[in-house]
Amino acid sequence: LCGSQFWNSTETWWTNDPDFTPCFEQTVLVWTPCAFYWLFVVFDFYYLKASLDRNIPWNKLNVSKALVNVGLLVLTALDLIMGLIKKGGDGQPPLYKLDVWGPIIKFATFLLIFLFIPLNRKYGVQTTGCQFLFWFLLTVLSIPRCRTEVRADNLRRQQSEDLDFSWDEYQYASFFVFFTFTCLMLILNCFADGLPRQTKYQRGENEIPELSASFLSRITYQWFDKMALKGYRNPLEEKDLWDLRPQDSCSEVMPVFAYHWNQNVRKNYKGRARVEPKAQFSNGNVTFENPHGEKNGRKKGVASIMPPIYKSFGGVFLFGALMKLFTDCLTFAQPQVLSLIISFVEDQEKDKQPEWKGIMYSVLLFVLAAAQTFILGQYFHRMFIVGLRIRTALINAIYRKALRISNSTKKESTVGEIVNLMAVDAQRFMELTTYLNMIWSAPLQIGLALFFLWQQLGPSVLAGLAVMIILIPVNGVIASRIKTYQIRQMKYKDERVKLMNEVLSGIKVLKLYAWEPSFEKQV
Repeated sequence: LCGSQFWNSTETWWTNDPDFTPCFEQTVLVWTPCAFYWLFVVFDFYYLKASLDRNIPWNKLNVSKALVNVGLLVLTALDLIMGLIKKGGDGQPPLYKLDVWGPIIKFATFLLIFLFIPLNRKYGVQTTGCQFLFWFLLTVLSIPRCRTEVRADNLRRQQSEDLDFSWDEYQYASFFVFFTFTCLMLILNCFADGLPRQTKYQRGENEIPELSASFLSRITYQWFDKMALKGYRNPLEEKDLWDLRPQDSCSEVMPVFAYHWNQNVRKNYKGRARVEPKAQFSNGNVTFENPHGEKNGRKKGVASIMPPIYKSFGGVFLFGALMKLFTDCLTFAQPQVLSLIISFVEDQEKDKQPEWKGIMYSVLLFVLAAAQTFILGQYFHRMFIVGLRIRTALINAIYRKALRISNSTKKESTVGEIVNLMAVDAQRFMELTTYLNMIWSAPLQIGLALFFLWQQLGPSVLAGLAVMIILIPVNGVIASRIKTYQIRQMKYKDERVKLMNEVLSGIKVLKLYAWEPSFEKQV
């Protein structure tokens, strides 16, 4: 593939001056960001489809992105052409597969990113996280090769000038031009594009800054700094709050939920077989079974709320679950790195190891902690948004149903019950969404914790496991009792709201007969 060794542990790990092999630097460190972008480019297409804005004008930022991207395309094509010209002939270095496939893979990736520049303009996408992460990975993973190229160039300068180093010198110049363009693209992707000309919703004065914030600003919550600073200086008032994001408004959430809910109701109604009416004669009396030809099975209108919720908001929830999985893995990766640091310090007294390993472990521990913080913050942010959307959809659905129920149904459901459904039960869905992933996350964390503790403590870890197993039925009893009390509390709330509604409706009669003390005790 490269004409040289792919991996050499002696040069990379068991040395005081570590360095990757040139083959590893030109394959893994370059193709990993490319593979990452091709794997997650589906999110860029999703943001194009979900965007509510259109037509971002040409400006300095997107023009600069296009020009730098064109420069990378030209440079990559030139690498391929120069490789075919300068290598493979008589008296020339041999042509390897890397000289052909390396530029082709980079060219295809840069071309895909270039095509997204006009698409993002057309569909009003101001920033994209996949491209930022691609340029960030490509820049960071190109740093080791910078050191290798500088060392190789210094070595060439020390050797005889009679040797022909034209191909190596071209690679040196080409790489640093490539690295410069990569750094420029990373810097340009730290900023969001201009405001779109066409928007589905009119932008207000108190528009939330998150809509026009860059990806870097969103993951660090820099767009929230002004609000935090204002709240630190003075108490916040209602006029200081930003408008709700259009994506989270009822006008966007409810149509999607209503579509899936109506489908679920129709499917539930069609799934029940129709039973023809029957008549029976007994003792001179005629009795009818199912006189209206109703369908058997569950009662009409009884349908589960969970399938519409899953179909409407399941995509964002599953993405949040994936982020939760990454967070759990990073949580248990940090103790392992800390164990390596402790082993490194202990080994210094016996067999001294290179200092760069201790520095690498410390930097790795910091990177893992920072990555966990960023991902966990985004996880809770997305889960709260999903919970807010579910709450919005449920309140709207309950309110619409309350306006259309018949008089006979109104007798079965009091106003207090309807108010509690909108105010309390819908809020419970919002609170549940944030911690619903603990159903699978908690067993995973317990299993990983027991696995790593077994490696350190051995069979002693079984004592802690036994305590957890014993506490399971105790927690079950407590949870069951809490559920019973909550149901009883909800009944009391329904009665209190119903009584308050009666008091307000008949306030004149209550005042006339001086029943205030009696009703005051009941309320």
